[in-house]
Amino acid sequence: MQLKERFNFILADKRLPWLLCAGCLVAIFYQLGAAALFEPDEGRNAERAREILVLDNWLIPHENFLPALDKPVFLYWLIAISYKVFGISEWSARLPSALAALGCLFVLYRFARIRWGLWEALWAVLILATGVEFFIFSRIVIFDMTLTFFTTIALCEFYSAAQAENKNTRRRHCLLMYGAMALATLVKGPIGVIIPGMVFFFYLLLTRRWRLLAQMDMAIGALVFFAIVAPWYAWAEARNPGYLRYFLLEENYLRFLTPHFHRTKTWYYYFLVVSAGFAPWSVLIPFIVKDFCKKAIDDRSLFLILWIVVPFVFFTLSNSKLPHYILPIFPALAILTATALMAIVGDASAKSRWPLTLPLLAIGLYMVFLIVGSVWAGLLPRQIRQIVSQIGPSIWAFGVLLAVVLVIFAFAGSKGKWREQRFVYFCYCSAAIIFLFLMGHMAVPLSYKRAAKQLAKNAAPFINAKHQLAFYDGYLTGLPFYLRTEQPIWVVWSGKKTIIMRNIYVARKQPPPDAGYGPVLFTFDEFTKEWKESKQPLLVFIKDKNISRLAESGVVTTKTLTKTDGYSLVTNR
Repeated sequence: MQLKERFNFILADKRLPWLLCAGCLVAIFYQLGAAALFEPDEGRNAERAREILVLDNWLIPHENFLPALDKPVFLYWLIAISYKVFGISEWSARLPSALAALGCLFVLYRFARIRWGLWEALWAVLILATGVEFFIFSRIVIFDMTLTFFTTIALCEFYSAAQAENKNTRRRHCLLMYGAMALATLVKGPIGVIIPGMVFFFYLLLTRRWRLLAQMDMAIGALVFFAIVAPWYAWAEARNPGYLRYFLLEENYLRFLTPHFHRTKTWYYYFLVVSAGFAPWSVLIPFIVKDFCKKAIDDRSLFLILWIVVPFVFFTLSNSKLPHYILPIFPALAILTATALMAIVGDASAKSRWPLTLPLLAIGLYMVFLIVGSVWAGLLPRQIRQIVSQIGPSIWAFGVLLAVVLVIFAFAGSKGKWREQRFVYFCYCSAAIIFLFLMGHMAVPLSYKRAAKQLAKNAAPFINAKHQLAFYDGYLTGLPFYLRTEQPIWVVWSGKKTIIMRNIYVARKQPPPDAGYGPVLFTFDEFTKEWKESKQPLLVFIKDKNISRLAESGVVTTKTLTKTDGYSLVTNR
């Protein structure tokens, strides 16, 4: 069999979805557990799930043995189950996010395959899976990938229900939609309903299809929704009176309307996030806009545009902005980009197909930047200079592989191969996987700059069951996870801050620890007394810059046991 025939056999339409599935599995799971847990989010979420097992309490999440009620419990359940099955590790902590990403890709493929076609679905999955932000959040312990999975289900099922002609089929789609919104609400609160609900509203408004509301089984849907959501929220309120008021008012209402959480950004912040987070495909967004300006917008495209624009505007208007808030818009953006790419590939004019080079060119330029930076480090941002020097040989190896792909793509373009969908797709797959593998390599050394793992490793030889651990005017969320603590670590603070342990709820409510454990929060004066009078050896994690403050408080018999990245471990013995 000739090479060309083998190529066509491997990339036959029936085999491409399976090859794409295998590629997504490899890309997402490649070195999934190699990086240390990033501070603060990964360390916090991984530790809260671990304490479910330590305390055998599956109802109220805890962090450092204190109730942690700034987020609902569902993601912690998933991580704790992963721990039970695979053991406690970075890999098992990240597994729910990785599976949610794969689930999101599957839902997107099925939706696009039915509504647009095979090639649109294949391109959409490739684009979403290889976008920078989606790839990053598929591999870290955070709520937003799981939220994106359930909101994607809800939005796809709503549109499927709106298009269904059979009553039973419509009811099935509706029940899946209500269940997905309920689980999204258990993942991250009311935003699980707000995001899809806003899109539903504006779709019905612009299409004037309000009659659909009467066909959506809303009464049954409400029962399904509250049957899933209400039990845990009611239990949390019963065990912690005032929880619902705090969660709904401060964690949601004040987060949106006020700068209460100090996360205010400029109005164009999310334009920058999309440009960087949807890379390398964001270079095609102008062509997407141009494509839609030239033709009438059909019902499918209108729904996708609303899926993107409505949450984008909502979070732009919010006073609290973080990059991952807009992750749920990326599936729809991936489909629109796929349709634009299909139009470019199918264009009869060779001159009109030049935008096909842009995503590959973006990847190539990024690789050249890193390769040049590995030789002249001064060209790189300070934050990544050491990382690039550590993995310099890997960067060169990936650069060579990418150069081969780009040369093949360029040479084939001169021979008219850009008209062949399979060839263009194969080149993009190859380049994207090389790009993702490089990102996976870079994440490992980068993680140790924002992690507690090395500090825990250096401190572990000095710690035994007789010691009481403490943080002095600071807190590393991942340290209890890596030390596998079985009792609270004292947290020493002023008693007046609005946030402690990176948690507003704990600072404001100062809730008691789980039953059977002593106090966790100590003021400076209380800790000074404990330091002087305690018969138990105290080991204190403290930033080097705060050691002088410790001495000024009257603690003078300090012995330093180890130092790591600006932190010291000191003792009163």
